[in-house]
Amino acid sequence: MVIFHLPIVRRRKVVKLRYSVAWEVTISTPTRQLPTPEPRGFFYGWVIVAVAALLSFLGTGFYSYSRGIFLPSLAEALDGGERFRISMGFSLAAVTGALIAPYIGRYLDHGSARKLLLLGTLIITICYALLAMVDNLVKYFLVVSIGMGVGMTCMGGQAWHRSVISWFDHWRGRAISFSVLGASLAGIAMPPVVSRLIELYGWSTTYLIFSATTLVVLFPVIYLFMRDRPEDMGEVRDGRAYVARNSGEVIQIEEDVRSWTLGELYRSPAFWSIGVIFGSMTCVFTAVMMHLYSHLQDIGIDTPTAAFIMSATATFAALGKPVIGWLADYFGAKVTIWLELGCQGTALLIFGTAQSIELSIFAACLYGFGYAGMSPLRTFSVSTALGSQSFGLATGALRFVELPFILSASPLAAYIYDTTGSYQIAFLILVGLIGVASIAPLFIVSGGARARRKRIQRETAERL
Repeated sequence: MVIFHLPIVRRRKVVKLRYSVAWEVTISTPTRQLPTPEPRGFFYGWVIVAVAALLSFLGTGFYSYSRGIFLPSLAEALDGGERFRISMGFSLAAVTGALIAPYIGRYLDHGSARKLLLLGTLIITICYALLAMVDNLVKYFLVVSIGMGVGMTCMGGQAWHRSVISWFDHWRGRAISFSVLGASLAGIAMPPVVSRLIELYGWSTTYLIFSATTLVVLFPVIYLFMRDRPEDMGEVRDGRAYVARNSGEVIQIEEDVRSWTLGELYRSPAFWSIGVIFGSMTCVFTAVMMHLYSHLQDIGIDTPTAAFIMSATATFAALGKPVIGWLADYFGAKVTIWLELGCQGTALLIFGTAQSIELSIFAACLYGFGYAGMSPLRTFSVSTALGSQSFGLATGALRFVELPFILSASPLAAYIYDTTGSYQIAFLILVGLIGVASIAPLFIVSGGARARRKRIQRETAERL
C-alpha cells in the first residue's frame, strides 16, 4: 500500500504594506517557495477608482443634486405646494442612514463592499420606481425616509471609500479625490439635466428614468469590475510595480493595524476631532447650498447670474479635488484641512458682506475650492488617524457625531433670515463654527509623505 503524505498548511498573519494586513499561506512539507507574482504594468486599483467615481456621479449625484429640483413638483403633487414636509422626508433619510451606518461599517470591515453596493443599487432602483408611483405623504415618507435612507447608506460613499482605501496607501489622497470627483461633476450636470427631464416628461417619469439608469448602468459595472481588496487579485496596495520602485518607503504603521471597539472610538480625541471638523464642514455646506441662491437674489443679483455663481462653486470643487488629494498625500491631513477651512471661512465672510457680482463670484470660487476636500479629507483623516482596520466602524460612528450639525444648519439659517430679513448673521455664525473647527486638527495624526519620511529617518537613527 502506498501512503501519500499531504503537505502541512499553516496560516500566519503578516503585515504586507503600511496599511495592509493579510493572511499568507506557507507550505512547510515538502519545502517549496511560492513564486512572487510579477509586477503588472497597470494597477487595477485605478479601475476601482473609476467605478467609485461612477458611483459618486450616478449614486450620490442623482440623489443629492436632484432633490431641490424635484422639491416643487413633489410638494405640489403631494402636499398642496407646502415644501416643509417634503424636505423633512429627506432629512429623515439622513437620520435612518445615521442609525444603520455603524452596523454597515462593522460589516464592511470584515465583509464585502461589492456585495453591499450591489444590494444598495437594487434598493435604490426599487425606491426610484416606487417614488414615481407615490400619491400621498405616507407612501412618500416610507419610500424616502426608510427606503432611500437604507439604500443610499448601502450604496453610498461609506462602502466604496472602504474599497478605495483597501487598494491605496501612498496614493490614497489622490485616489479618494478622483473617486469623489464624480459627485462634483454631478453638481454641474444634474441641475440642468433633471430640470429639462421634468419639463419634458414630468417628475414621475423622470424618477422612472433614474430607476432604469441605476439598474442598467451601475449594477453591471459593480458586478463586473468592483473588487474588495488587492489580495483578491494577487496584488498589494499601490501595486507591486510601485512597491518595487519605492521599497524604502514601505513601512509598518502600528496605528493602522489596530482594531478599535466602539467604546474605544468614543474615548479617542482623534475621533471627536474628526467629527467636529467634518461635522462643521457639512453644516456649512448644507446651509450654503440651501440658502446661497436666495441670498444672492436678496442682494440684487439676477436669476441667471445667481445660477452661474452656484455653478462656479461646483466647478471649483471639481477642479480642486485632485489638488487637495495631492496636498494630502504629501503634506498630510492637518495642513490640508487648515487650508480648506481657511478658504471656507474667508468665502463666508465675503458672502456676508459683499454686495457686488464680482466679489460674489470670487467668494463662490473660493468656497468651491474650500469644500472640495470635505469628502476625501474625511476619509483620509479617518484612515490615517484611526487606521484602516476599523475604518467602516469609525465612519459609521461618525455619522452620529455629524448628524446634529447636518440637521441644524439649514433650519437655523432660515430662522435667522425670517427673524432679521438677512442671512448676514447666519454667515457670521458659520464663520465662528469654522474657527472652532480649526482647533481640532491639532488632535489628529497628519499622515502623508512628509510624516512617513520623518518616521523612516527616526527609525533609521534609532537603529544606528
